[in-house]
Amino acid sequence: MRPSASAGPGSRAPLVAPVGIDQLSMRVNRRAHTPIFKQIAEQLRGQIEQGELRFGDVIPGERELADALNVSRMTLRAAVDELVNDGLLVRQRGRGTVVSNLRIHKQAQVVGFMSFSEEMRARGLEPSSRILAFKSEIANAAVAAQLDLPLGAQVILLKRIRLANGEPMALENCYVPYERFSRLLKFDLAARSLYDILETEFDTRPTLCEETVEAVALDTADARDLQVKRGEPALLVTRVTRDARGALIEAEQTLYRADRYRMVFLRQR
Repeated sequence: MRPSASAGPGSRAPLVAPVGIDQLSMRVNRRAHTPIFKQIAEQLRGQIEQGELRFGDVIPGERELADALNVSRMTLRAAVDELVNDGLLVRQRGRGTVVSNLRIHKQAQVVGFMSFSEEMRARGLEPSSRILAFKSEIANAAVAAQLDLPLGAQVILLKRIRLANGEPMALENCYVPYERFSRLLKFDLAARSLYDILETEFDTRPTLCEETVEAVALDTADARDLQVKRGEPALLVTRVTRDARGALIEAEQTLYRADRYRMVFLRQR
């Protein structure tokens, strides 16, 4: 049991002794197919979810942890970045990397999903897009993890504003593996649905997706793109999509205007 002290008034986290390397009981398997940074991330995630690492705990520094596991600091940072992006860890100046409040995920099985274009047409609206970026780039740690790609792998980024009847509804950042879909850069994504192109040109049918939804406040740049005020609420939807064979084909983060978009889930028991 690690010593702890009560948090004072206005404290954001309880004061605890830093977690020692020997308390983490972590190791990596270099022969496994799972990338090393994913192995590290999943071990840390498991310890947080099981309560072995608690809210406010300070994990060892990246250099110390990388040395203990005999991995590069880049690999270790990718693992930590994944958990920071998932909201399980937070970097605090002057303290280090701290365990955040554990978020509760409510899962439900929903039958069927549609692209933005299909969804807008189903609502009687005319979809269109304004392309902000369409290029190949090196995947960051979070995107590489979502698509199960090695660090340094190339992806295609499609960033666009999604409109309905000419009004901005969503700001979308979509990533697909470059090695499999390099020819995608030849197509006009402002005029055609990405899913339609994947099916007709690449014989790839998006079949299964996992989505998370959370409320956020828009920063200045995103608010400008969506033509609303800074700080306005939005729905952040993070999606990973697989094809009929179970291969990961898309990672997507989309900001929906909360004043123009409402999510409705149909569930059957």
